[in-house]
Amino acid sequence: MSSRVYIAAAAASALFAPGALGAAVTVLSLQVSTDGLAWSDRVQVNPSEAARVLMRATVTFVGDGEASPLGFATLMWQPVISGWNDARDEVLPWANRGTNTTNGSVPDAPGIDGPFGRISPFAAVGPAAGDEYRNHTHVIRGTPYLRLARVAITNWVGEGPTSGTNAFNNFNGSGGIASSQKAWSNVGVRDPIFSTATGQVPLLKLGLNIAGGVGRTLVIDAPQEGMTRNSITGAREAAWFANQTDNFGQIKTPVRVEQARIIVIPSSATFVAPLLLCALRRARR
Repeated sequence: MSSRVYIAAAAASALFAPGALGAAVTVLSLQVSTDGLAWSDRVQVNPSEAARVLMRATVTFVGDGEASPLGFATLMWQPVISGWNDARDEVLPWANRGTNTTNGSVPDAPGIDGPFGRISPFAAVGPAAGDEYRNHTHVIRGTPYLRLARVAITNWVGEGPTSGTNAFNNFNGSGGIASSQKAWSNVGVRDPIFSTATGQVPLLKLGLNIAGGVGRTLVIDAPQEGMTRNSITGAREAAWFANQTDNFGQIKTPVRVEQARIIVIPSSATFVAPLLLCALRRARR
């Protein structure tokens, strides 16, 4: 599949840094852990077969001194992982369809064994069976990628028709992971409690089995082109609820992404074999 190279992430990271232009910003922080307790922007693994690594996404509202949101509203986004080995790496089963009230979300439980999926209450909407979230693989300029989005979203981020009904695949960002909660006034008796958190708000947690052997670095990212697109301004943005009567998320902000890295240390065999070969060559001389 041919794909355009996305370069906006680095530029947007600088442009939308907290304090840039004096504007509020949503920081989407991608983090990794090997125990489900301590989270960081990077981990090192040295597995003989496979290493369990958890990844999660949180959002934080960094204000401009004026807006003070009641809670997070919504963001559509598409996690991508570069350096992915589709034959050996694995995304563990997760709640990849439905909503908060139809088993489409999970509690934010500590530990290495899950459960995995969108964190309650941020699955107010979600895909049905047949168009659930799934793994998509791409090769961009020789680098293999994993991308998570709905089944129908087969194009790389930012590709496909730019207008009309087919813009969902994959220009306008509407086919990504829907991280959203209901407005305060719309929360019903069967819904989870409204979250008023505005810092390090957990949206998604996934379990990964990462194959060992060859040294490599996997970079977890969320391209701007895969996020919610404002149809009027064209801006990619997150939304926060302003107050208890706000039903749509009136506070709109750009998104700054903080990447995470999984660093696979080469297994000892990858070092021993060349050394043995070198020793044999010298012995033959």
